[in-house]
Amino acid sequence: MTCLSLWTNRKSRWYDPLTAALTAHDLPYQVHPANPAGAHEAALAGLEPLGFAGAFIEDAGAQAGLAGLVARKEPEAERAGRVDALRVRWEVPTAGYLFPEAVRQAMRLAGFEGARVLWVGPAVPGLDAALRGMRTVHAYVSSPAEGERMLAELPAPQRGHALLELATASALASEIDVIVYAGGAFPSSVLQPYHGLFALVEPPSQEVYLVAEQVVSPDFFLQVYLSRLLAWVTDVDLPPEAFALG
Repeated sequence: MTCLSLWTNRKSRWYDPLTAALTAHDLPYQVHPANPAGAHEAALAGLEPLGFAGAFIEDAGAQAGLAGLVARKEPEAERAGRVDALRVRWEVPTAGYLFPEAVRQAMRLAGFEGARVLWVGPAVPGLDAALRGMRTVHAYVSSPAEGERMLAELPAPQRGHALLELATASALASEIDVIVYAGGAFPSSVLQPYHGLFALVEPPSQEVYLVAEQVVSPDFFLQVYLSRLLAWVTDVDLPPEAFALG
């Protein structure tokens, strides 16, 4: 049985679905939760000697902290300064950041490829990679500076408008295909029946799910995310539905 570590500092949302998928498909892997706290360097150094083939990094603090500790990083981990997975090959750990790939995959599965996007909420690390292939990206933000920072991460042809007022965002509704919700106040008046909704986190009201034509919920995104993480760490590519959520 090959051991995989799961770094988390709270009740994990990843452990049960990962374990369920591995067990249901009779795969020779076992997930061991750990809380390295501030000892990221020691935990990293201990992976190979203790026989771990890799690690899933659920803890946000560890995702940021590991970026400066792992010498060998995949390009998206390097650019974003974040690490959400480690794999050990030939005694050397390699760091990956699969969140952007998971966003792109969820977009593809929902039929949102090439869409015109309104991003609502704070930016995420790897925003440019996550929205690669989208036609246009507008940002609904609380300040001009926040909007400028967010849009500056995107290639020039993809940059839309930084929208500060609800009325302005509503007037742009017909030029939007998908609303990506990452937190904060939800602009309910902008959402129309012809829109798609991609919720990275739960919106303040579940009623918005009834309005959108096509929905990617946080639970479905988590399943896609875990699928991409497992595939990268172990080379076992299971479909999102293999990761049953309680």
